[in-house]
Amino acid sequence: MSNNLCVILRDEQVYTSLTAHSLPDIIPFKPVWDPRDDLDCSPEDSKRPLSTCWAYSARPWFPLIPRNPTFDGPIFGCLNHSRFSLLTEVDSNGKYILHRNIREAWVALEQKLLWCLERLGAGLLIPWGTKLPRPPTSFGYQRSHADANLAKKVAIRSRDAFLLIAATCSWHIMTRQYHGSSRPWTSILTDDPNYPIPAEWVLELSRSFVGDLTTSVPRTGVLISSKYCPWEGQLPMFEKFSIPVWVRFPRNASGGIDASAVDFTLRHYIPSQVAITRATEPIQWGQPDDDTWGQSDNKSQGALGWDVSALGWGQAGGEQPVSDIPEAHADSSFPIPQPHSGQKRGEDWKTFFARHHEENKKKEETETPARRQSRQSRERAAMNHGIPGKSSTVVVFEWQPNYDFCGFLERVRLTKAEVPTSWMSYNQSTRVYDSFRNKWDLCDALDPTSVPDGDWEEDNFPPASALAPSELTAPPPPPPLSSFLRDIETYFGQYEVAPSAQYTRSVERSTTFDDWTRKTQWAHLCKLVGDDPMNIVSIPEAQKHVITCFIGYLVTLPQSQLSDIPPDLWDLGPNPSLSTSNAHI
Repeated sequence: MSNNLCVILRDEQVYTSLTAHSLPDIIPFKPVWDPRDDLDCSPEDSKRPLSTCWAYSARPWFPLIPRNPTFDGPIFGCLNHSRFSLLTEVDSNGKYILHRNIREAWVALEQKLLWCLERLGAGLLIPWGTKLPRPPTSFGYQRSHADANLAKKVAIRSRDAFLLIAATCSWHIMTRQYHGSSRPWTSILTDDPNYPIPAEWVLELSRSFVGDLTTSVPRTGVLISSKYCPWEGQLPMFEKFSIPVWVRFPRNASGGIDASAVDFTLRHYIPSQVAITRATEPIQWGQPDDDTWGQSDNKSQGALGWDVSALGWGQAGGEQPVSDIPEAHADSSFPIPQPHSGQKRGEDWKTFFARHHEENKKKEETETPARRQSRQSRERAAMNHGIPGKSSTVVVFEWQPNYDFCGFLERVRLTKAEVPTSWMSYNQSTRVYDSFRNKWDLCDALDPTSVPDGDWEEDNFPPASALAPSELTAPPPPPPLSSFLRDIETYFGQYEVAPSAQYTRSVERSTTFDDWTRKTQWAHLCKLVGDDPMNIVSIPEAQKHVITCFIGYLVTLPQSQLSDIPPDLWDLGPNPSLSTSNAHI
């Protein structure tokens, strides 16, 4: 066992990692596919891989998806939207569609990213059976929908799909660096003889979560079962670049690990019995383990950690509401529950539904025949998933993400006017009816791969499986040079014309030196030249400015004008050397 191996226990399972010191907030269910298979028959959705997933041989780019990314800068700033900031418009058919300004910016970004993906992957030895992600367009952001809320929901799913393309670009870059490519990945994009990408745009790409492969960009990582590792060739690369990798080991009857059942590729993840015992001790002494989401550690409150006896099931008064007032010791890292939601502070949707399931079982034990008949009648009426009318007594809740708390799902009660619009954004697998309480819950997390009942894919957009093989493998068309330059121009504010034989004759531009040096931060500049800014703390501000100016000239001047760099910035000019001509060096 390596000295750097971290051993964690959760739910009677042992997890080890060489690149992480804690587990993801949520361990997903076992994969719906066999990791040995090369094809995935389950529907693909952009939401599924945005959290940590189990290893799957056909998608080795999964672990590189950025976790909680920030959409900023000249390239990804157009994606900086939530469902509240997205704008929609009405088309000629009276349907709602994403606003044309946002839609056009996303189309241009998609074309550029797909072109970069194709160029970065050219010539690489891709593992057999690898399946690249679908383009964001296939998730429907260019189509019109029945209502504005559904159009926004589709747009957010499409926006998240851009992260899948970005992660695959990062995977290509990482593969080249891991195998010691003699050619920088940036030059593959800038030196293409037919369609060169402006160096300014590629520089910004290298500073984003696509090109920054350091630990400063958190990645979702991957979970691997100890019985089989589908990524024999990928695992050493992920370890070298500190991508979070967790291996799960089932415990035998004695509490240890059966080493004979472990995949040979994962043998260096096997923990010693001493390490397992050490990880078990905090749990035995009543200390909370690595689990999160604010669950209580009071062992007297039942298997789920909730005081069921305090809820009053079986009493004459029926259901007792859960207090919405936070307790003094409540975790401030979670939002205060919505009024009358019944959700406890820090309680995620899984725990909520599990708690209600246990409570309903207790209620059923003391249910009178008359109440049972009335409840079963409500169940039968709800089976068709009809939209509750204004005269209905049923209450509808929607689980909405709170972006001030990392997207934590809150149970929000809908008004009767909001129900029809929100209802069609879900389907039978994401709507749950509780006949004991006469309440509906609308929750996307119940089935992230679901298709809403509203206008989604069924009318005029074929599913990905219906596309012809030639359509799946055809390379994307190269985007116009003006599209790359427009990103830089919009972000930096102004341009100046500079001759360059590499660019097309119609558009020959470069960013101004002043704008570049003003916008560029020292940390980004260090990453550009391959240094860690955390390790460079002794350079005075004056010297940082000189270095920034020198790099700025290299970036903003065409090759034919490099001789115009002031001689006091480098020692290749006609004047004395850099160290003697500049007092700050």
